[in-house]
Amino acid sequence: MRAVERLKGKGTVVVVSPNHTGIGEAVSVSKQDWVTPLGEIKCDAEAAQKIVDEGFAFDEAGHGQEHSIEVQLPFIQKLFPEARLVAVTMADQSLEIAGKLGEALAKLDVAVIASSDFTHYEPAKQAKQKDDAVLAALEGLDVKEFYDALKENECSACGYGPIAAAATFAKKRGAKKARVIDYSNSGQRTRDESSVVDYYAIEFI
Repeated sequence: MRAVERLKGKGTVVVVSPNHTGIGEAVSVSKQDWVTPLGEIKCDAEAAQKIVDEGFAFDEAGHGQEHSIEVQLPFIQKLFPEARLVAVTMADQSLEIAGKLGEALAKLDVAVIASSDFTHYEPAKQAKQKDDAVLAALEGLDVKEFYDALKENECSACGYGPIAAAATFAKKRGAKKARVIDYSNSGQRTRDESSVVDYYAIEFI
């Protein structure tokens, strides 16, 4: 929630996620309103259309079995109850597509959230070492360096494409660096740090 509190351009929030199933388009843009236990969050249909006009596609199939957008929505609804949504999920997380999406988003008056875990199912110390190395590469918003670090460190962050798209968006809008706001891992809840999932809250400033 600390990261969501810092959003700028809160009238419309674009949440970009990885597509874990591979169902649907390479990049699937939703034009539907979404519902959570806190109620309905309306789609910004105009912003969604502008994203599609940049070479992407409306597609609801890609969202049907995906979880990583919906987990962000209650935070947005709680903090910014009047905000509208554009949900985007990426089956193609290549550097080229992430850059293209980030540049398209930078043309809009929106805030952007990239939804991603970091390293999965490794000992806590090892996972954090990997992820800290990857985040150091991202600090200057060089997404090519970020992709290289993911490969070099064998980091299993699931939403690297959305992170790169958000970083591209932020850089185009004048951001200079990435900064970690908070860190945790699943072992802090389960009390088992032999196999954890890492979580970082990051802002681009």
